[in-house]
Amino acid sequence: MTPNQHYLKGFVMKKKVFTITVIFIVFFTSEIYGQGQSDNKTITFRGAPKKLTGGFLFTEGPAADQEGNVYFTDIPNNRIHKWSADGKLSTFLENSDGANGLSFDENGNLLACLGGTGKLVSIDAQGKSTILADQYEDKPFNSLNDLWIAPKGGVYFTDPRYGNRDSLPQGGEHVYYLSADRKGPVRVIDDMVRPNGVTGTPDGKTLYVADHGADKTWAYKINPDGSLSDKRLFAEQGSDGMTLDENANVYLTAEAVNVYSPSGKLLKTINVPEVPSNVYFGGKDKNTLYITARSSLYSVNMNSKLYSFTMKGINGETVSLSEFQGKVLLLVNVASKCGFTKQYAGLQQLYEKYKDRGLVVLGFPANNFMGQEPGTDLEIKNFCQTKFNVTFPIFSKISVKGKDIHPLYQYLTGPEENGEFGKPITWNFNKFLIGRDGETLARFGSKTKPLDAQIIDAVEKALNE
Repeated sequence: MTPNQHYLKGFVMKKKVFTITVIFIVFFTSEIYGQGQSDNKTITFRGAPKKLTGGFLFTEGPAADQEGNVYFTDIPNNRIHKWSADGKLSTFLENSDGANGLSFDENGNLLACLGGTGKLVSIDAQGKSTILADQYEDKPFNSLNDLWIAPKGGVYFTDPRYGNRDSLPQGGEHVYYLSADRKGPVRVIDDMVRPNGVTGTPDGKTLYVADHGADKTWAYKINPDGSLSDKRLFAEQGSDGMTLDENANVYLTAEAVNVYSPSGKLLKTINVPEVPSNVYFGGKDKNTLYITARSSLYSVNMNSKLYSFTMKGINGETVSLSEFQGKVLLLVNVASKCGFTKQYAGLQQLYEKYKDRGLVVLGFPANNFMGQEPGTDLEIKNFCQTKFNVTFPIFSKISVKGKDIHPLYQYLTGPEENGEFGKPITWNFNKFLIGRDGETLARFGSKTKPLDAQIIDAVEKALNE
């Protein structure tokens, strides 16, 4: 996490320290959890980070509770704030003793590193604090910074010092482990210049620690007793706060938020209006990335908007397009009495050829062109099955253009939302190819047949990404 100088002498000094570029590290996963996983997991986010609230002195430590509410610190102002899942700001705790890194335990208590007093505390829902650790070998800590709670309840935390390091209580800057029975703590890393961000994999087998002072991030094997071994370099980059997503990708911050695959490959860069200090996933869907950055809190919706649409299936059932996340999709507006209707056969062949590799064809009957889809949903279903043996998903009839255009096709044909592909539907059997991340990769007109080389090539490429 970015160093807070609330507990140093003078706010002027603090402001100078605050302007230091801080980097996030995000750890990746070990062989058990992430190392060895495919780097083909895609990362997507819709648009630029959205500023949710501002006016703070220095934000840090985002953490989400079970409901998706996000708590974060304003270090110089000694406050912990709450941004609710429905978008409301409140103050959870005043006089927070320079609280920096935060994390929720399985009982809903908020654990916090108090940089101002060098304590690791547990805070209940009423704001009452219990000290979990405040010294090692009868000496106080330097300035606790960041923490990660392991699956079995043990806590790893970092203890750097930003600012004056002439008289460090611990004689150096180290990483500690407090076991689930709260005996200890014990020092588990003693060879870093200035440890900062820390996190671990959900299986509790790998720990990632950023050495902010050496500009490197390391990964360790977590042993059954909480000790660490098998140190290995993950990234030639230090970092501040850090987090993992559900695919074990690692989120690091420098001038921007950099997203790395489990093997250390840079996948995406998320530019933020202010220098970021920390990141965490929260919100109702647990898939919104929250970013603390200097004076503000930002969010990024990591889901493509495509997955937000709910459709009516051909049998009247409700179908959320989120069910198709991670698949390559071909969305087609179909019709039963069109010169291109025979393309149903090619669409079915395409589906059968690639469905085991992750392709799904989605058919959306529409009656927008010369009344060429006049039938009821039942008639359309029977036609598709008896004439072309269609097994790919067909949906209830919708409008794909005009005043009554369905929101899905309003999105697909809108240039502001779908870029170069956002143009009006020209006729039946227009085709949108969607990548595994929910973003449009290509668009094909009615005359381009499903088994034409340009569609086959595009589908193959999408499936291999």
